[in-house]
Amino acid sequence: MKSYLFWSLTAFFLYQCASVEYRDPETLEGTRQWGVKEVRETVQNMSGSLSDYYQKDSTKGYIELQKFKNNTSEHIDTKILANEISTNLTARKIPFVDISQRKASLDEITLNKTGLTSSDTKLDFGKLKSPSYRLSGELNDLVNYERGKKIQYILITLRLTSVESNVIVWQADKKFLKISDTEGYGL
Repeated sequence: MKSYLFWSLTAFFLYQCASVEYRDPETLEGTRQWGVKEVRETVQNMSGSLSDYYQKDSTKGYIELQKFKNNTSEHIDTKILANEISTNLTARKIPFVDISQRKASLDEITLNKTGLTSSDTKLDFGKLKSPSYRLSGELNDLVNYERGKKIQYILITLRLTSVESNVIVWQADKKFLKISDTEGYGL
């Protein structure tokens, strides 16, 4: 009987540990740490604002996405935020260039000029696009502790800067005020 109970409990705990649950990110509530809610709201807010600006701006051009800086007290993968924003903007027909691919493109164009590739797929010089703007971002926070609560003010700022003039042509921010119980308070 003891071994049956042991194996039953073992199977139950293994099943519970191995289960996976998926949820709709649109319905998730906030957590103590930076999470889905903050990413989702930032992407919606910033993409809409930048898209509106870009669609109304008379000067069009390509945007280069810069690495976002995390200056917060939390470990935040800023690449997720940057990728979601650029995905959302490209879906809205805002053009981006990836200059990290430039050397590979030049190598391929040079290979085409050697005559080693078929003429129907040859690439020409002079077709690469340069960015007119750089999209950069910064995440900052201010943390206070009061009466067993952690109070965290998070500020996400994005800016679009003209490559030619270094003038900031658009900037927006998204703010969060998170209040959570401090772990271990009031044993």
